[in-house]
Amino acid sequence: MLAADLPPDVLARNRWMDLTRADYDKALARVPENLREEFSTSPKRVQDVLNNLLVEKTLAAQARADGTRPAPFTANADPDPQRALAAAEIQRIESDAAKSFDAHKASFEAKAREIYDLDREKYRVPEEIRLSDIAVKIADRGDDAALARAREARRRVISGASFADVAREYSDDPVSADKGGALPFVTAKDLAPAYAKAVFALSTVGEISEPIRAPAAYHVVRLEERRPARVKTFDEVRESMMQALRERYITDQRDARIRAVHEDPQLQLNQASIDALVIPVDPRAFIPSTTGSPPSAPPRSAAPAAR
Repeated sequence: MLAADLPPDVLARNRWMDLTRADYDKALARVPENLREEFSTSPKRVQDVLNNLLVEKTLAAQARADGTRPAPFTANADPDPQRALAAAEIQRIESDAAKSFDAHKASFEAKAREIYDLDREKYRVPEEIRLSDIAVKIADRGDDAALARAREARRRVISGASFADVAREYSDDPVSADKGGALPFVTAKDLAPAYAKAVFALSTVGEISEPIRAPAAYHVVRLEERRPARVKTFDEVRESMMQALRERYITDQRDARIRAVHEDPQLQLNQASIDALVIPVDPRAFIPSTTGSPPSAPPRSAAPAAR
């Protein structure tokens, strides 16, 4: 809503506050001095500053009305009282939203169940296997020597030696070697393609692979366990779904309050004073002169955006 009767130094007004030229100048002063003129030629940058100030001043005023107080001052606290108040109001909005979600947890859990039932395939997990691995690095020995060492390690395992003992002696992976070659469950996507193809081809628990060439090493692996692909049960995904719904609800409540500032029907804009914040750019400063000089383009409006 445009307002011709606003004082020249008032850029915007709502029921909570006046956004003034002094507010804008204070914000602009935070831009390095050598960049301020260039900054002020950009309608978008000016608009972004005005949008931020509009929300900041309104939230700070609402914080005072709500009795919200900023957190106790710390070394990392914002020294600007207005920004600190606005941040405290955002925290209050988020805290209230979290309490509201928790108070209606049963209805949100029903919503989570509905989402799960509508698209259970979204919660499908691929096949997983658990391996023990002996990794012989190629770079340390060269391809032929690394392959020979991997074959030697396999022969010892096939001959009855403990896989864990051989892994501790032969493997160049210090993390898995210390654990006797034991690795956590993995999916095919977790592994290099050639390595994944070979290890997922193992069909029997306890089966020992031939040496497998991966990008950095030759591997001798033993298949320890296999989990088939499946759809997770609702009980398995309930906690993560509820956490996601809770975060979304809090975000939506915060965004709605910010959006309300921009969509306030009582918001008044002093368009002439706002437009005057943007320094016009003469195209002739950037375009080589021809037979005719191009006219200066008027700046685009930098009014706070309606959201």
